[in-house]
Amino acid sequence: MSNDSTFLSKIKEIVLDIEPQDVLNDARDYGLNVQSIQDFVDQPHNYAYIEKLMEKYAALAANYCAVSGATSGIGGPVTTVALASVDISNMAAQLYRLNRKMAILNGFNLQNTIHQEKSQIIYLKALGFDGAAQAAIRTQVVKAVAENTAKKGPSANVAIKLIMEVAKLLGVKLTKTQTVKLIPFVGAALGGGLNYLFAKNAAKTMIAEYKSDYFDRWQASAR
Repeated sequence: MSNDSTFLSKIKEIVLDIEPQDVLNDARDYGLNVQSIQDFVDQPHNYAYIEKLMEKYAALAANYCAVSGATSGIGGPVTTVALASVDISNMAAQLYRLNRKMAILNGFNLQNTIHQEKSQIIYLKALGFDGAAQAAIRTQVVKAVAENTAKKGPSANVAIKLIMEVAKLLGVKLTKTQTVKLIPFVGAALGGGLNYLFAKNAAKTMIAEYKSDYFDRWQASAR
């Protein structure tokens, strides 16, 4: 299988697997009385539970990213070169998946264009992209939306395009840190650790951004 097809297959596997109902079930397990995504909007008094669930999701995503980082570095140059694109695509996809879960927990309807765009901005900001990089990525996504609408293709194609563009730039952004994976076995530990820290920092930014947005919306609606 070529790197491109492996790359795409990995993204599809992760992105297409998320179900909003699973997030609702997890929230109910945490004691939140929610039957739909809209119900999250009316939970400011219970936001501590929403935040704890976001942290749980963040830890899980960081662990997944760490595993792929360790795997790509375990054999030194051979596995690092062969699995580099898969490792980066996995991180981009895992963090996209995490972002969607957090969006749902904060009452975002991801079928709504405004909510979708706002969640994308939070995702890109969390990954450390500046305004110029965000604009470049979103330009490609807008093209994908237009093509998708014309072809009446599945909406998942747009998400996959976003992740692919993110992974390309993320690969360049992380090039210097990824070189530690070239060291056999030691590279596995360092690669896993670096992926873990990157994912944890990205998740921390997402949590802060969603929390700020949540209470901004709540205060606006209370006026």
